[in-house]
Amino acid sequence: MKLPQQPGRLFLWRGAALVISPGIDSSLHTHYALQLSFGLERPFRARLQADHDWTETRSASFAPHDAHQIDSDGGMLAHLFLEMPEAVKLNGTDLQAAFADHPAFQTLASSLADNRHQSLDMAAALHIRQTWQACALPQSQTGAPLDHRIASALEAIAGSHGADCDGESLARLVHLSESRFTHLFRQQTGMSLSRYLLWSRMVEAVAAVAQGNNMTAAAHASGFADLAHMSRTFRSMMGVAPSELHRMAIAFKQEAI
Repeated sequence: MKLPQQPGRLFLWRGAALVISPGIDSSLHTHYALQLSFGLERPFRARLQADHDWTETRSASFAPHDAHQIDSDGGMLAHLFLEMPEAVKLNGTDLQAAFADHPAFQTLASSLADNRHQSLDMAAALHIRQTWQACALPQSQTGAPLDHRIASALEAIAGSHGADCDGESLARLVHLSESRFTHLFRQQTGMSLSRYLLWSRMVEAVAAVAQGNNMTAAAHASGFADLAHMSRTFRSMMGVAPSELHRMAIAFKQEAI
């Protein structure tokens, strides 16, 4: 007898997302985040152009801005989306990504496959995110603490709950010029202030959906101009339509990075 399909799960931070879900297939698309994908139950198929042959794989890494399409055939997949620091060297898209051979990742994948039906746990999700990133991009793990001025700005953004924040007001808050602040922000967080603010609004929108709001109300509550703007942002970051949220259990981290 075929077992009922388990719901997908979405763990969302500002600047990163972990998706564990069956059968979310994409059309050919690009987005700003680095995407790491792994087939928990069996291989999946991926291709980089509509006229390319499909490649069967268990693990793939899709570089930012590189077009890609996934066909899971209903299998359970895990995806990690990361807005990456410019200083991190990326080797481009790889449809046979080597992170799957890393012993730490193999242990993680086995545990994840065995426990994928457990309740949401942000602490466990953070461990998955950090371990996966360390296996795929060891050079990204600097461990350096944030500059106290950027930490203060991140706290202010997190406390705004979708309200308008901009470089001028945040720079004034931490007593820097706007140009110096935006440069330091990118250096410290690995993404531009505008991209981080978009992620922040998306976190607020997902939180609103998780709390029972409809998509239009969630878009307005999180500072998007309208539902279309939120939909474009979600698709650009996640590669699927925000309507997929209704098929998922959602956990989110409201605090700063």
